[in-house]
Amino acid sequence: MIRLVYLIDTISCNTSGTEKQLLEMIMRLDKTKFEISLVCLWRSNWMRENELPCPLIVLGYEGFFKKNIFGVVIKLRKLIAENKIQIIQTFFEDSIFVAWLATRLNKLDIVLLSSRRDMGLGKGNQPWYHILFGMALPFVNKNFDGIIANCQQVKEYVVTREKTSMDKIEVVHNGVEFRKKTEKTPRCFVENLADIWIVIVASLTPVKRHDVLIKAVAILNQRLDRQKIKVLILGKGQERERLDRLVKQENVQHVFCFEGAVQNISDYLQHVDIGVLCSDREGLSNAVLEYMSSGLPVVVTAVGGNTELIDKKNGICVPPDDPDALADAVHELIVNKHKREQMGLVSRKKVEKYFSWQESMRYLEGYYQALLAEKRVISDK
Repeated sequence: MIRLVYLIDTISCNTSGTEKQLLEMIMRLDKTKFEISLVCLWRSNWMRENELPCPLIVLGYEGFFKKNIFGVVIKLRKLIAENKIQIIQTFFEDSIFVAWLATRLNKLDIVLLSSRRDMGLGKGNQPWYHILFGMALPFVNKNFDGIIANCQQVKEYVVTREKTSMDKIEVVHNGVEFRKKTEKTPRCFVENLADIWIVIVASLTPVKRHDVLIKAVAILNQRLDRQKIKVLILGKGQERERLDRLVKQENVQHVFCFEGAVQNISDYLQHVDIGVLCSDREGLSNAVLEYMSSGLPVVVTAVGGNTELIDKKNGICVPPDDPDALADAVHELIVNKHKREQMGLVSRKKVEKYFSWQESMRYLEGYYQALLAEKRVISDK
């Protein structure tokens, strides 16, 4: 049995992003081969209200430059030593540095991994000291046995930004679940009739650029004579008030339906026609994978892993921060039903072939086992 710890800052939800992928990984790893524990730096409100799928330890972290950092590091080091943990994988930068201090400075013999799942969150989205983290990562990475990226674009970004050897970075794609269609119809589709439904699944944060979609829809509204469109926004975040003001400013408030974060995204996706993601930055988007698994044509900005998921056969890539280009692409799909259907079929086939959870977990488990075997060989010498 391989004793594995996942270390992450916190779990703030189970509906999107890294946290959703991590929780799925924990549930899907082969329990006959892996004994899993989850360690969080701090406890979120969501964690107080929900049950986790494995044993949980919370370290009580308050910040890297807070006085309790040494106690947090000692607590993690003790946990690893007493439980004879063999592999620890970190998510997010604070966890990277806490794990590094707890293991390498104390010479613990363990496979140490970190994860990279995006290409930066942009200014103002991280604590100030993450600037220092970025400067230190080229040195810290030398003490890690491997780095797991979720797509080739993120891998190349890490190589450039962190001055790290490409050989140290392994690409393990996000997984996606294929859900059967249900007879359930969410209320928004009953209360709002439309010829075409467009969806964006993304947290309401600046990097996701919902404002670009709102401006693109304002342009579309002037072009479409007979077809009535509706835009479904699934996600929550600090941008909600600003976006409410913008839809009123652009006079498209009647087009948009803000549904917040939802548990079963597929219940909504089976009722829409086009998936959109217009972020400034992306890793390998869970939202785009969800669109594809639901058989949707997809319009995305040509950033990060989007270009690895979407090509001319299953969607359209547009430049970031370009409402006109986004409007053109969506309009092309609105007026061509056959094209939408053919692209949707290709999306589904592509994700079934390359991005199933079964394939992702098979590769990940093999990677863990190979690194551990390599570590044992080195230790025996």
